Amino acid sequence: MSDIVNLQGNKKSQDAASLSRSGSLWTLLQAELSTYPGRPLLAFRIILSCTLTMFLIMVFRIPGAALGAYYPLLVSRDNLHSTRRSALWIAATCLSGTGEVVFGGMLFAGSPFLHLLWVCGSIVAVFYLISCLKVYEAAVALGLMITNAITVWDQPVSADQRIRQTLFTLLAILMGCAVTILVEYLLAHTHPPDTLLERVEQRLVLVGRILRGYVNRGSDPDWVEAQYAVKRHSERGTGTLRELIEQGGYTFEERQRLSTVVALSGRLVDLVATLTEMGPSLSVQDQELFSAIGKNVMLIRDRLSHRETSEWVDIDDMHVVGVPILIEIERTVALLAQSLSQPIWDGIDTAVAPDLANGQGSRIFIADTFSSKENVKFAIRGGISAIACYFFYMSVGWTGLSSSIATCILTALPTTGAARHKQLMRFAGVVLGACALGFTVQTIILPQIDSILSHTLLFSFVIFLGAWVATSGPRIAFCGAQIVLAYELVNLNRFSINPSLVPARDTVLGIVLGIAAMWLIFDHLWAKASTESLRSLLGRTVRGIADLDIGLEEHAGVAYERILEGKTDAVMRKFERLRSLVDVSIFEAFPKALPDEILLQHTRDYLPQLRAALLLKAGLIHHRLVSGNQCQREVVIEVQKRCSELLHIAAAQVDAESPDLRVPQSNADREIHTRLQSDTELVRKGALEYDITELRLCSSLFSVVHHVTTANP
Repeated sequence: MSDIVNLQGNKKSQDAASLSRSGSLWTLLQAELSTYPGRPLLAFRIILSCTLTMFLIMVFRIPGAALGAYYPLLVSRDNLHSTRRSALWIAATCLSGTGEVVFGGMLFAGSPFLHLLWVCGSIVAVFYLISCLKVYEAAVALGLMITNAITVWDQPVSADQRIRQTLFTLLAILMGCAVTILVEYLLAHTHPPDTLLERVEQRLVLVGRILRGYVNRGSDPDWVEAQYAVKRHSERGTGTLRELIEQGGYTFEERQRLSTVVALSGRLVDLVATLTEMGPSLSVQDQELFSAIGKNVMLIRDRLSHRETSEWVDIDDMHVVGVPILIEIERTVALLAQSLSQPIWDGIDTAVAPDLANGQGSRIFIADTFSSKENVKFAIRGGISAIACYFFYMSVGWTGLSSSIATCILTALPTTGAARHKQLMRFAGVVLGACALGFTVQTIILPQIDSILSHTLLFSFVIFLGAWVATSGPRIAFCGAQIVLAYELVNLNRFSINPSLVPARDTVLGIVLGIAAMWLIFDHLWAKASTESLRSLLGRTVRGIADLDIGLEEHAGVAYERILEGKTDAVMRKFERLRSLVDVSIFEAFPKALPDEILLQHTRDYLPQLRAALLLKAGLIHHRLVSGNQCQREVVIEVQKRCSELLHIAAAQVDAESPDLRVPQSNADREIHTRLQSDTELVRKGALEYDITELRLCSSLFSVVHHVTTANP
């Protein structure tokens, strides 16, 4: 009887776990598919661009032009500047790729062995460009075009027909890019003035409503709705906002500030979402603190809405409340206000100091393209995987599996978790686009359609479904793009109804072959788990913050500013890589080792505060440069030295795989904190003549670094 009871208990626990996973998946889909400001307009522009391209393809009967109606999905962005830049990059790379295909295909067409070498070389070159080309979508677009061209040049047809098919594919791609830019220009007035700030404001409004609801003891009628909304924003994360920063054409200074604001606002939403799990019953002290924090949040939001700088909010850890998470919320709000405060960057001569980001924007390749061995390893890993697929389907005479090469190209990323995430989204998108939608439309709807208008409306509906998913967060956006691509490959390669279901079947089987090759070869040849890369990268990032001011004394003027900006920009890029590694770690082996779980948790908790530490330290150095004050108080020197020591100790513990990253608090730390408080108070009262901004920056920097390195997450 006890065995039966144990079996029943295990079955119930398994059922509960299954229901929990199903509920989490449903919550994720709700968060990703819900609307947000600007999403309907972005989806409408994508639908209009894809539909117009399809209409031109059908009217002028351009053969094999399915990619042309897909590329607007790669090109469209939230602002006109990014869309135009993406379209020009894709058009330029596809033009270059077409030249290589025509020249190489004609040169090596007479010998099967040389043709095979040309195919292998082209595939490896595509993977190398994916790893080193600065605009990722341009490299992917080139890879898709090369894959399609290889399939064309493998067909037993005349050379003239192969060239015409390749040029028609290029024409369709250029047509898709041109139509997308034209639509964006015509609808330029629908672009919001600043999508990023609007979405940050929306999150702050939700946080303010939640805090106000706690003060009113849950009596607000919209409090429950606000709780649901803040949980959805927490589930969605900040991936979309980070993409907006990269696409927005911001200056170096603006990207620094906005990256920190996005990280802190995301952290604030996560904390408030956790707070909503407790009831609204609080003590009087807690309600007073809730009210004060809520006022600060709404003040920051109001300043953002008027595009004004925020008031400085001093960080104060001396609170005794019954809700410990409330102290962390207060700290995050204070850091958010300080990140937006003008004194950090006041006086920087942007006309004299060249913007480093703009200087890098003119480069085609990433900084370490020709010196890093990782790019070569990546090209070899991806090339062997794709070539293995090519050998397989050519040896068995099953050319319909050519989508396996495209799968390898589309899902090749440096870390295992990121690659598997894209493989899952690729498979799900093709099953939905080719099987669910493609089969249904091909067997039921298309036989009833007898006009181009009906076909256009049907095509627009399918593009709407794919575009809506594609405008979600980074977790499922790739699935939407694959829905559109799979549907077009099945139903847009002919100018009549396709009576065979073989193309859809071969597309799905080709994807299975590509994923199998990636798992067997790509994931085992020089592969790195996200936690392995995360540990070394986190240590280098913390050291980068600690050593930010080293070596600057030897330079002056513009050179001083450019070197500091270069160092800061390098650390900011590491932050983005850290966040991506944390996001994709869920797709790797589970359960993870305890040290890896602790490392992931520490990174999630401290990444926004490390961003704030970088911003405060860079602001302190900039402030001293602008003010020209060469006389430093002893306490300022001690703060900078102690912060660097604490960060170096924390980085060493990360490298040593220590389960506890905390540094023991010393009496010297308490003395520094007391001296900073007393000096700041004396300056405010007029009893001490010193720069209050420098003291504030030092105090905030020491508080943030001390909290990261000595407190529990």
